[in-house]
Amino acid sequence: MTIDGIAAGGDGVGRVDGMAVFVPRTAPGDVAQVAYAVHARHGRGRMLQLLEASPQRVAPRCHHYDTDRCGGCQLQHLDTATQRRARQQIVQDTLRRVGRREIALPPITADLEWHYRGRLTLALRRKGSGWIGGLHPHDDAQRVFALETCEIAHPLLVETWHTVRSLITDRRLPLPDGDALRMSLRLEEETAATPDAPRHIVIVVQGGAVWPAREAWTARLHELAPQVRGVWWEREDGRREGQADNTVADPVAAESLPDASEALAFAQVNARVADALRAHVFAAVMQFDPRRVVDGYAGTGLLTEQLAREGRDVVAVEADTVGARHATERLQAAGADVARRARVVCDLMEQALPQLTAAAHTPDVVVLNPPRRGVDARVTAWLEDAVMREARGVVYVSCDPATLARDLSRLPSWDIVSVQCFDMFPQTAHVETVCVLQRSEGREGEAA
Repeated sequence: MTIDGIAAGGDGVGRVDGMAVFVPRTAPGDVAQVAYAVHARHGRGRMLQLLEASPQRVAPRCHHYDTDRCGGCQLQHLDTATQRRARQQIVQDTLRRVGRREIALPPITADLEWHYRGRLTLALRRKGSGWIGGLHPHDDAQRVFALETCEIAHPLLVETWHTVRSLITDRRLPLPDGDALRMSLRLEEETAATPDAPRHIVIVVQGGAVWPAREAWTARLHELAPQVRGVWWEREDGRREGQADNTVADPVAAESLPDASEALAFAQVNARVADALRAHVFAAVMQFDPRRVVDGYAGTGLLTEQLAREGRDVVAVEADTVGARHATERLQAAGADVARRARVVCDLMEQALPQLTAAAHTPDVVVLNPPRRGVDARVTAWLEDAVMREARGVVYVSCDPATLARDLSRLPSWDIVSVQCFDMFPQTAHVETVCVLQRSEGREGEAA
């Protein structure tokens, strides 16, 4: 089989009698012997032997990629240019097939290729009297292999994991009960005022109902790894407990540390590309010169604050109570004028819709930054409704081209102004996309 391209998800794609066959870890131009099984209208295969290597193929940098078939990366076997073009083409092809929107190959903003991740999330499985911690093979979601290194994670995260790994085998300091846990290590970038300033790590342990050794375990970790600022435990029932490190030079009270959902949900994985994305979104909103903006799925309110400082009236909608609370606190801390111009609605976007057009205050621009599942159909119906006829722009930030394309198919009254990709996750098939829409000429008020 000759591999023709890369599909969403990162698999190579070849054809047998016209049927697409998806083969992991193959490159465009590879000629390979493949075993495959037919599933409905396509096939799924595995490479048995590489007969002719593509010139776009490179040796993976991380030994886990081949040795353990690590599922954390999907494209380490491709050179940089091929990876980036693949992500651009995934967006272009998906918008055409699913969204029925023809666009040129979108530009892509990129930065670091390695050591860019500010968060490392691992699966922990009980093994005998100790634990094994690592990631899943791409073809076996039930198995966990022991992680030694991660070439896309910041080196301080890997260094901290080595210390944690030595601690989770200590029988005197057991982890929470149960046979399976999750652990997230988050780099606190905001603690680094200068490039040479010390950085800190926050650790979140998820799972289990009891953890008698939590305080002793945390204290020992602080001794071994002074870069760890806090350890947080989220029980299986959702309750959270935290402990700050009071030995760091600038101690932080426990109540001011992010709790578990904040640490897991709102930390951007790639800080430098995230900064570029935020700047692009802000500029995209401002190009419409709006008076009123709805910031949907607003997180902790970074964009809301920025727009309010520019004199725009903003309604931030965030369903997560932690995110909404942080957004409210951010606006209050920004001063009375900013707080007056912005308000936070803690609700699902689809549930908050009646509030967003009340009292004839229709927004000029709507920002959507939904999770991977995209927006609810009620949100796209709202944007098509006559009540929104005065709205001029939509800025949609997407982490999944398929749901972006689906949602665009539900917005026939809106034209694409621009599509920009952001290479937030090098070595993987994931891509962030910002799609800017404007009302189609002659279609204002015609939507049902």
